[in-house]
Amino acid sequence: MNLEEFNALVKQRDEIEREMKENMDFLEAPENKSVGMKGKLVDPEGFPRNDIDIYSIRVARNKVICLKNDYRNVNKKIEEYLHKVHSSHPPIRVQRSKTKDEQANDPNDSSSESHVEDYDESAPGYEQLIEEAKRSTFAMIDEVVENSPSHMAGLRINDYVIQFGDVRKEKKKNDEEQNEKGNEKDNGDIFKRIAAYMSNNPSRIKVKILREGKIFFYFVFPSRTANGLYIGCHLTPTRQVLV
Repeated sequence: MNLEEFNALVKQRDEIEREMKENMDFLEAPENKSVGMKGKLVDPEGFPRNDIDIYSIRVARNKVICLKNDYRNVNKKIEEYLHKVHSSHPPIRVQRSKTKDEQANDPNDSSSESHVEDYDESAPGYEQLIEEAKRSTFAMIDEVVENSPSHMAGLRINDYVIQFGDVRKEKKKNDEEQNEKGNEKDNGDIFKRIAAYMSNNPSRIKVKILREGKIFFYFVFPSRTANGLYIGCHLTPTRQVLV
C-alpha cells in the first residue's frame, strides 16, 4: 500500500463515519420517537407500531450494522499500514521540557529537543484561558499508534486539539451563537489547512491541546518516509463547542 492508497482509506473511513452519523441521527430523530438501534418496533399487544416508519427504521439499522463492519475492516487496514511504516523507522527521540534552572545549568541544552510545556494554573486569568481554549478546539485525537512520533511526544486519545503547527481555529464575533452544524463545517475546513501545512514537510509540529481541563503544548517530530510524513495519530473534527 502506498500513501495515495492510505489517504483513500482515510477518506473512506471519514465517509463511513459521516454515513453512520446520518443514519443514527435519523434513528434518534423525534419523528421516529428516538428508537435508535434497540427501540421496540411493536406495541404492547405485539402489533407493528403505527406512529413510526418501521420500514425506514429497519433499513437504517441494517445500514448502520453494515457500516460498522466496513469501519472495522478499513480501520484494520489503516492500522496495518501505520504499523508497517513505523516498524521500518527507528523511534523518535524526545525529552521533557526543562525548567529555566535546568536549561541554565545544561550547556548542551537545545530548545528544539523539548516536547512539552504547560501553563501555570496559579497565573491570573488561567480559568478564563481555559474557557477560551474550550471554544477554540477543532479536533479530538481518537487514535494514537503505540511508539509512533505522536505517542512518543506524549499525545493521548481524547486530547482536544487547539493548535496544530500554525493552524488554529479562526475566532468569530458570536462564538457562543455558533450552532453545531456550523462548528462542524468550520472544523472540517481546518483539516484542509492542516493538509496544506503538512505538505510543507515540517520537521517539528507544535501541538496545543486541552486535556482534562488543562492546556499543554507538545512537539511532534514526524518520521520521514518515501510516502511522506508519518506522525501516527488520527484526528476527528469536533462537532460542538466544549462546555
